[in-house]
Amino acid sequence: MGRPRTRKSSKVKELKPKFKVRLDAKTVITIRDMGKLEFWKEKFPDAMVIE
Repeated sequence: MGRPRTRKSSKVKELKPKFKVRLDAKTVITIRDMGKLEFWKEKFPDAMVIE
């Protein structure tokens, strides 16, 4: 038969701020922490935060 119904949790997920990063003239990505910016800077040295 079917699975029993489960209750939805009332937990509220904390949203981290998001940063938009321009990698090149055509590509914009969204990252959640500034630690990831270092990763993208290695691949795209001209990457910059726009928001």
